[in-house]
Amino acid sequence: MVRHVWVPLWSLPPGEQVVQETLQYPGGNVVVMADEAGFYGVDAGLGTRTLAGTGWGVGVLLRPAAAALLLAGEPARAVRPGPGRMDVGPAIGAERTDLGEDFATVCTQIRELMPTDPQTAGRALTDWVRTRCGPVDPEGELANAAADLAESAAADTVAELAERVGVGERQLQRICRRRIGLSPKWLLQRRRLQQAAAQLGEEDAPALGDLAAELGYTDQAHFTRDFTTVVGRPPGRFRREQRS
Repeated sequence: MVRHVWVPLWSLPPGEQVVQETLQYPGGNVVVMADEAGFYGVDAGLGTRTLAGTGWGVGVLLRPAAAALLLAGEPARAVRPGPGRMDVGPAIGAERTDLGEDFATVCTQIRELMPTDPQTAGRALTDWVRTRCGPVDPEGELANAAADLAESAAADTVAELAERVGVGERQLQRICRRRIGLSPKWLLQRRRLQQAAAQLGEEDAPALGDLAAELGYTDQAHFTRDFTTVVGRPPGRFRREQRS
């Protein structure tokens, strides 16, 4: 049900801000901060958050099966399409979803623990997710498998992904829509763009044509178009920004 726990802490001088950009994983996050908390859906495009002052967060990145169970089978309502959305279908934008009185109780517990005991705070939030979501059902297992296989580069096309999951292509489309709120095509594209961003941030970043071929694109132009649509600037500019 849980992919990992993450605990950011920040302290910035007065007047200084840092914009964090993320190409998120499917599933969404349950997050508790000092002044807000809830389930935060996946940004289908580029996720951003501006940090200022001093603060902390305790977050749990859910796997797709848990996200759907947490939201009573309606994960699409928590997907934020954003201006650079790709193939996300009928997703409805939402900044966060309220999770009830039991969640308010665990938020109080976490706020008492933070920032001095992040490990216990992360464990408390994980335990709440496991209790709230319950056991994973068979369709949830298939949704998890689709996300895992897409991320591991085990398939380059939706047809290949469906074959690896062990279902028909149309059935895979339905599973992803119901349980993730996004399409199988999005899963494959997100893995490529995450890998591209990681490699473009390295000192010895590969040539764009070589990177496009490595990621399974038929040509550099297609890769540049996808990257620019989601990240908001072309890969060459992104690489120069990372080097500086």
